Amino acid sequence: MSSHLQYTTLVVIAIIALLASLLMPALSQAKAKAWQTDCLDHQRQLALATHMYSGDNRDWLPPMQDWTPAGFETSWRSYLFGYAGKNAKIFDCPVEKTEVYALGARVPPLLPRPDLIGQRLPGENELTSGLGAVDVHWEPGGAPPPFGRPGPAFGENNVCRWASIESPSNLIFFGDGNSDFTDVYPNDRWWIWKQLGDSNSSGFNRAAENDLGAFRHSRRSNYAFSDGHAALLDPGKIPCDTNACWWSVKASPHAK
Repeated sequence: MSSHLQYTTLVVIAIIALLASLLMPALSQAKAKAWQTDCLDHQRQLALATHMYSGDNRDWLPPMQDWTPAGFETSWRSYLFGYAGKNAKIFDCPVEKTEVYALGARVPPLLPRPDLIGQRLPGENELTSGLGAVDVHWEPGGAPPPFGRPGPAFGENNVCRWASIESPSNLIFFGDGNSDFTDVYPNDRWWIWKQLGDSNSSGFNRAAENDLGAFRHSRRSNYAFSDGHAALLDPGKIPCDTNACWWSVKASPHAK
């Protein structure tokens, strides 16, 4: 090979390398945006599945968690699975690679159990999810959450009906990740709740708690609301004060 041809080849390689270095960030951003959009769409589908479930169950929303007559726990996912087209991927976000419901993932050292996906069977509640349902103010006597627990097994008896929702466009149903950032409930990684302080008080802030998934999409996270719309939001700016609380069935549960 002549020196001129070698030089030309090296120049071409250098140009290709330069173009690749310029394109990689753009391609990476495009992929992240596509994943974020898919994640948002999954949450919309879960909100729609909730509407369909409620239509078949006298306007009751599915429970966050329940004790079955057979004596084991199950989660909200087993109630919505059929209404989500039995598509397990809808319960996940493409960005999350570890806590994946569609793989039957459980928190190590527990091994995956894909046979439990969408099934009302013992152990289904141990499967993790990329998305969480809202049960922020989960203790009885406070701001009622959209997905509660029936009594008397949990002592809450706060399963919700549509008629109780005061502001559908301002009530969050689902969001990225979960709130088990201190490993308090490693087998319950499918819900968003207030872990720090009084669970019934105002001021819930996922950013301050550093919730899992709260900053999943460039310091923001996806949320689906009870009226069916979904949005990418700054987790630190979601209201939960004396004027409004987007985590509560009551529009202003902390008003004095």
